[in-house]
Amino acid sequence: MAFITDVAGLRSAADADGWRGVGDAVRDRPCAHASLITPSRPSEYRGALQARADAHDDLVIAASFLLTDAVIDAARANPGTRFVLVDPLVAPPGLRNLAVLSFREDQAAYLAGALAGMATRSGVVAGVYGPDGATDQAHRLGFEHGARYARPNVRVLGAYQPASEGAPYANPEWGAEQARAFIAQGADVIFGAGGTTGQGALVAVAQAGRSCIGSGTSEGSAAGCLLTSTVTYIDRAVGATIIDAAAGRWSGGIQPLGLAERAVGLAPFQRPLPDDVRSRLQQITDQLAAGKLTTGA
Repeated sequence: MAFITDVAGLRSAADADGWRGVGDAVRDRPCAHASLITPSRPSEYRGALQARADAHDDLVIAASFLLTDAVIDAARANPGTRFVLVDPLVAPPGLRNLAVLSFREDQAAYLAGALAGMATRSGVVAGVYGPDGATDQAHRLGFEHGARYARPNVRVLGAYQPASEGAPYANPEWGAEQARAFIAQGADVIFGAGGTTGQGALVAVAQAGRSCIGSGTSEGSAAGCLLTSTVTYIDRAVGATIIDAAAGRWSGGIQPLGLAERAVGLAPFQRPLPDDVRSRLQQITDQLAAGKLTTGA
């Protein structure tokens, strides 16, 4: 494999993770060359992808869900070029020359729920989520199933951000208010997912002196409550896809990536955990990776 191009949708942490994965994959391959393109506006996405197909790149990576429509068009128009789409919100149609990296965030949320079930002292845990989309449902189902598996008698509360509550994934005030409502009902461990909506919940939990679990990047103002966060390892997934393609193991279509592929998990713990909790979390991780547990999603 000689030429790889990463087309970023915006200058975000996810884009940076994808580009890091490209760099890791080509570092020890002297014949491989990688380039990064960052279009300044969505109207440029299609042209950027087509330009790389015209240049006969071996692999073109669409590093953001924002490029979903553009990469589908480009893949259909250029069946001889292989494309990779990272973590779209909606699964695209199956195309042989388009690999879609889909992350098992439900498995990471299941681990978060299991930790919450083991960490709660009140016997009540809760989750604050985005507006009931597919990812939000995966977060909620995974968290609730994990909590009940770890502690069958636990009470699990949860709420999706209503359509009436402002921009999706971007209402920290509502997230904070919902977290305070759950705390009033006895919740002492709260999972905050759903962008800044979830981050607002974590801030309220920190202010109340309870424990929290984040999703992805968590705000520093919530650090006082943080046990850990769910993590998606985009760099690992992109790097592994490049290595597989270079070795002739190309596969188009949707590729669900989870614990077995080391593509999701929990971030390093922010507080010391008892050895028995760590041991049980590892057992649950191994069971999920082996398919011996299901998340409900």
